[in-house]
Amino acid sequence: MHPRNLYKDNAPDFRSLAKLFPSFQPLQLTLCLLKRDFGLEIDFPLDTLCPPVPNRLNYILWLEDILAETTQADAETVISGIDIGVGASCIYPLLGCANNKNWRFVGTEIDKRSLEYAKKNVWRNKLSDRIRLIHNMDATKIFNFLESDDSRYAFSMCNPPFYESKEEIEEAYLSKDLAPSAVCMGTENEMITEGGEYGFLKRMIQESLIYKERIRWYTSLIGQKKSIKPLVRLLKYEKINNYVVTEFSQGRTKRWAIAWSFFPARAVTVKSLEFYRPKCRFVLIIPKSMDFADSQLDAIFQDLNVTTNVSRSNASISLRGEPLHNTWSRAARRQKKRQRVEEKIEDVADANSDPLFGFDVRLQPTESVNECEVMISWLNGEDRNVFESFWNHVKKRLQEACGIKTGSAFAA
Repeated sequence: MHPRNLYKDNAPDFRSLAKLFPSFQPLQLTLCLLKRDFGLEIDFPLDTLCPPVPNRLNYILWLEDILAETTQADAETVISGIDIGVGASCIYPLLGCANNKNWRFVGTEIDKRSLEYAKKNVWRNKLSDRIRLIHNMDATKIFNFLESDDSRYAFSMCNPPFYESKEEIEEAYLSKDLAPSAVCMGTENEMITEGGEYGFLKRMIQESLIYKERIRWYTSLIGQKKSIKPLVRLLKYEKINNYVVTEFSQGRTKRWAIAWSFFPARAVTVKSLEFYRPKCRFVLIIPKSMDFADSQLDAIFQDLNVTTNVSRSNASISLRGEPLHNTWSRAARRQKKRQRVEEKIEDVADANSDPLFGFDVRLQPTESVNECEVMISWLNGEDRNVFESFWNHVKKRLQEACGIKTGSAFAA
């Protein structure tokens, strides 16, 4: 569970809930938690999905983390999001607005009955000024409302149907070791879609190629782990290299989520499954102290005309920078050497240039004496090759300063 989730290490006490709410029954757990912890009152038909609050809250908190790391929004900035398929409960917009006073939502729904319940839930909680609901009358399109809406959004979220057919639902039920009460119940629209979960998210990725920067982060819940690898392959095929995958746990139930963006800012520190993450972090262990690494990096960055912001504590040192030009390539360094010979030193940096990428180098001691961990993170940028060539250059110079032979030398 997300570390800020109020249900982490604090499972609901059914007895106390029963005392607070005499009508409490197992199926009413969602209603009671929403009322007690978020002041929300909702109603939905018994044959539609009953959303587990801790799991839904995990998704909201994860989105908060992504936005906090990749945007400049402050506590007063209005955040506009999209929920694809709000369902009868309208759980995500309601929970998102209850947890964030500055969030606004546009929610879509293809089922008329579910849409009517969702509208009543929004009205019941006095959130009509922050949540706008739209009937999507074309199930083959996901973001079609954007055709007549020129707004930009911070994120989109979705809990798509998991299955392709009723037979697949039955197979999933038979393969589970769970009691029947744990089996997901819902309407056909909520459970089944053409091509199953992967087919739906494939369409979402393809539509995102049309709208791109209209939405900063496209995200979705994933119900079946087998969907993750083909989705990541599709993102790579479409040359979308800024994405992240995470896992949510609630008791014995696991769900996953995927997010991708056409913006350069990367979600480096948010909870993710490293196996699926694009390589954006590298670690080097050197047989020297943290202070030694700090002084060497300072000299290297000065030589490369890379300005850094440094923050220091007893436990670590962080150096952040945004190179404006490639000053570390062989061609660039040969040119610099010629300029020195001719005494024509030129400042290659241009304050008006856009950075090639952003990086953070973090130094911290290891458990071994006189040993230091150097970890670099790719914070933003679109060209992975440029970032990796920069790191390879810095790494080799650090290794050489430590007396580690790397097979090549860099002429100053």
